[in-house]
Amino acid sequence: MLRSKLSSLREYLTPINHKSNFSTTGEISPEEFVEAGDYLVFKFPTWRWSSCPKNLQKSFLPEEKQFLITKHVPSYQRASTYLNGGSDSIDPDLLEEEEEIEGEEGEDGWVKSRKVATSNKTAEAKQEDKESEDELEEAVEVNDIDELIDVTAEGGEEEEEEDDFDDLDIINDSNNKLRKYDMYITYSTSYRVPKMYLVGFDSNGIPLLPKQMFEDINSDYVDKTATIENLPVAHNTTSVSIHPCRHASVMKVLMKHSKLKKASDTL
Repeated sequence: MLRSKLSSLREYLTPINHKSNFSTTGEISPEEFVEAGDYLVFKFPTWRWSSCPKNLQKSFLPEEKQFLITKHVPSYQRASTYLNGGSDSIDPDLLEEEEEIEGEEGEDGWVKSRKVATSNKTAEAKQEDKESEDELEEAVEVNDIDELIDVTAEGGEEEEEEDDFDDLDIINDSNNKLRKYDMYITYSTSYRVPKMYLVGFDSNGIPLLPKQMFEDINSDYVDKTATIENLPVAHNTTSVSIHPCRHASVMKVLMKHSKLKKASDTL
């Protein structure tokens, strides 16, 4: 946890800036952090303000507004499964097309995703359609309602039991894969921007080990922009911290595009 200790030391030594320079640097003051947090809580009630132990509190923030938290955010599959296009990753008929938005020279842009419907059905889907049509034709050939009931009932109990067991297997499998995360947003004095932390739990509510939490992070970011740190607003809590080093520059890019759009709308 050397990185965590160094991060804490840097946070402690960096002087607090109460002057607003968001429009020029993308950084925010503690007062702007509280203002933005109030707006987040207002717009998205799953988020709420919270306090922390006295010895962990930051004096420049209100006691009851030390950090923002939302709990039990589900993670249904591991990052590698999703990125490799696993069977349970995304709807095959709904793909995402990414469009890169360029930033200023020397600055990062961001990626905008939009959903694109695909017209081609998979072979499996076509087979299911064919089976449904065959079942419909078979039902139409039955002329008497009583005969239809008898035909439907034949072997019905047996199929129903098999379906019940299949459903149970699916539920158990889903429960084993399900993880939940508590997400924290704190104020970083060293970067003067919000900083996010993730604390994970398995389907039984047992805290995840660092290695397990990294399974839910794209491997490109592990130990780079996503690292293991002690949660700064709680004792003895291990978390994944998302480094905010590029946050301010990205905010500058967003503001630039927002101003350009506003200018074009007024023309």
